[in-house]
Amino acid sequence: MAIQDHYNTTISVERLTIAEEETDKQAYTTHLASVKCCIQPLEAGITQDINVGFGKDRLMFCDDCDIVEGDRVVHGSDIYRVVGIERYDSFLGRTRQMEIMIRIFES
Repeated sequence: MAIQDHYNTTISVERLTIAEEETDKQAYTTHLASVKCCIQPLEAGITQDINVGFGKDRLMFCDDCDIVEGDRVVHGSDIYRVVGIERYDSFLGRTRQMEIMIRIFES
């Protein structure tokens, strides 16, 4: 059984873009659509990060693709920020997977 057999969630990835107008307005736009993945909670409760932000951390597994820190992961009505990325070769070295830490912020 391959890790891809456990990808039970489909998400989209948004990336920050800067408008070409003189206003330099920033907005997130869809960068990747329909990315198959698996999302698992890291802790049951809300935690505090180094910047005194509060949120819930999740671990997302997916095939190697163009996702970078600062991107947003959209799953239904939940929007997570990508805060950490690791890339690994599969057990047999045939494919590469990503392990991505994502955080949904709570106010």
